[in-house]
Amino acid sequence: MKDIEIKSVESVEVAIPSKITLYCCIHWFNGVMFTNTPSTNKQQQEQYAYGMAKHSDTCHIYKFEVDTPKMGGNK
Repeated sequence: MKDIEIKSVESVEVAIPSKITLYCCIHWFNGVMFTNTPSTNKQQQEQYAYGMAKHSDTCHIYKFEVDTPKMGGNK
């Protein structure tokens, strides 16, 4: 059996948390919920909601903030 060597490495910061705002359109049709993929593009969600509102019982755009990593460099 071969020995496993443990090597030490210096850690560096690789991610800096950042908040982004996401928008998501949810609409109901005959009691079934439909949604599209959340996006940072509010106008895209509004266009989607406008189109779906013609065919759904209820249509809303939800806005929420999430923490996302941003890649950082070495210090």
